[in-house]
Amino acid sequence: MHEYSVVSELVALLLPRVGGIDGRVVSVHLRKGELRILSDASLVAAFEIVTSGTPLEGATLEIETVTTSVRCGACGYTGLAKHLEDESFHFAIPILACPRCGAEVEVTSGRELSIESVRVASPDPDESQDASGEEGGCRSSGAA
Repeated sequence: MHEYSVVSELVALLLPRVGGIDGRVVSVHLRKGELRILSDASLVAAFEIVTSGTPLEGATLEIETVTTSVRCGACGYTGLAKHLEDESFHFAIPILACPRCGAEVEVTSGRELSIESVRVASPDPDESQDASGEEGGCRSSGAA
C-alpha cells in the first residue's frame, strides 16, 4: 500500500501552508494521472489516517483522475491513449504505443500527482478562504 507514503508526503507539503489559516480545512483537491496506478479508496483511507490530529483532520480528499494522452513523433498523432481492458484486471491499462501507427509515443498527460486546491471554511460561515488567505479555492503547484 504505497498510497500511505504518497499521502504522507502530500500532507507534509500541505501542513506548513495551512497551519496559520484562520478557519477549518474542508477539502483538498488532488489531480492524479491514471498512470500513477493509485487506488482512490486507499488514498482516501490513508488521508483520514495521516491527517488525524492535524489541521487537516476532518477534511475530505477529492480526487480528479487525469486520463492518459500521448503524442507520436512518427505519424503526428496527438490524443488519448488506447486502453487494454480485461475482466481479470481491476482497471483499464493505458497502452503506451501510438493508436494510429503503433510507434513509441511521448506521454503528454496521465502522470500527474498534484494538489490543485484547498478549500477552507472561515470562522464566519458566510465566507470561505483558501490556503493563501484569499476567498475561494487555492491553486497549488505542489506536485509529489
